[in-house]
Amino acid sequence: MFNNKTVFIVGAGASFEIGLPVGTDLTGIIAQKLDIKNNGSWDVHGDKSLLRAVAAMAQATGSYGQAMNRFSDAAQEISRAMPQAISIDNFLHTHADDADIVALGKMGIAASILEAEQASRIYRQEHGVYSIDFGAVKSWHNTFCKMLTENVQRQEVEKIFDNVAFISFNYDRCIEHYMSVWLSTYMRISFAEACRICNKLQIFHPYGQVGKLPWQTDDGVGVGFGEQLSEYNISNTARQIRTFTERVDDEEMLSRMRNTVSDASTIIYLGFAYARMNMELLRVNYTGTQKRVYGTTYFMSEANKKQSIDRVSYALSSKDSGHMIVRQTFESVSANQLLNDYWYELSA
Repeated sequence: MFNNKTVFIVGAGASFEIGLPVGTDLTGIIAQKLDIKNNGSWDVHGDKSLLRAVAAMAQATGSYGQAMNRFSDAAQEISRAMPQAISIDNFLHTHADDADIVALGKMGIAASILEAEQASRIYRQEHGVYSIDFGAVKSWHNTFCKMLTENVQRQEVEKIFDNVAFISFNYDRCIEHYMSVWLSTYMRISFAEACRICNKLQIFHPYGQVGKLPWQTDDGVGVGFGEQLSEYNISNTARQIRTFTERVDDEEMLSRMRNTVSDASTIIYLGFAYARMNMELLRVNYTGTQKRVYGTTYFMSEANKKQSIDRVSYALSSKDSGHMIVRQTFESVSANQLLNDYWYELSA
């Protein structure tokens, strides 16, 4: 169990360990899915479910033909621009004033991530029951859960998330899904009980997510992990994705997220790229607890690693006082390796 308040800040590299795409791969997938155009009839090089979702959106305008031409133009513009984009998030921020680009971009994200969840190494479902082959999946998720439950007896399981929070810059629900199945299996409790406990975990998705899992909703109606693509879940989940501009305007969410970082004594960056735009979202509002900071810099050059460390120092420095870091440890290793290497320190 974690004895000190610990915040994990998670990027695409962390989900990559279980088969989700990183930023450059995601832009390529989105480019393919949005490759739809009208050549007299709708030419679908892209995703058929996504095309149906776009058609439903066009139908709702009351001017189907005109709207479809407009939406397909926007889809093509996104598709062509993806090789130039740092990430889909940066592209949508650049074109935040274009409602069609934003709407089609969000649909592309929704279709790509739901499909990636189903193709991931932690998706397995038989007769409506989820399971994971924990022996075959080598990722930080398993190491984290081992740390989380070290020396914890089953009657203490209600408290395991007391000192842990996550900030995930990913649209997927891999963390929530993995933990619910892991707890059910390891603690020998029902899946429903495991989900109830997992609902106590504080987890922020600054850019939104591809829908709430059913157990995260009050009515039990959500979007299942790796749910089969359809025009309905693409449309619904796209509305739950937020651009950088939309998140900056969400002061209440940002304040809670930043306060959680300020109050923590340990910050751990896993598979995170330290992009300037994301570090701006993480900039704290006030001086809080002094901190130990750990982070992965896998495959980064020394120059980029140095700049990443500087960006972390900036984000953990409040606007009216000095920074709060007492120790910084950045390693060019995978997320799983970092947790294994510093297990004893992090759980002390």
